[in-house]
Amino acid sequence: MKRVILIVMLILFSISCTDNDDELVTNADLLGQWVLNDAICFCGFANDFDFSAHKLNFTLRKNIVIVENSNDTFFVKQSGEYSYAVVADRITIDGDKKYVYKIKDNTLTMTFVDNPQIADDELTLVYTKN
Repeated sequence: MKRVILIVMLILFSISCTDNDDELVTNADLLGQWVLNDAICFCGFANDFDFSAHKLNFTLRKNIVIVENSNDTFFVKQSGEYSYAVVADRITIDGDKKYVYKIKDNTLTMTFVDNPQIADDELTLVYTKN
């Protein structure tokens, strides 16, 4: 009898575990489109620079972010689809761009984890949820 119960439990357990769980984003707060409002860095922008052409769209597909940019500049990555990983308060995009991120209300702030030996690579990006 114990063997039958064990077999039934194993069958139920294997049925309840599906690959569909892998299709969900690991951090639901990131879901949706974020529009860039400001870039704080050691770089200069014209007074009429349009940050809103730069967007991040965290999709329902597991850990995929779609990056949109203007034709001549980019901040996170060039336009395209990239994987991302979230661990605690850090997000890594495409395996190499690491940011400390914080979401408060409809604002996403991403601060590049810079190389301390490079003086001018500090970058903070401020997005608003669209």
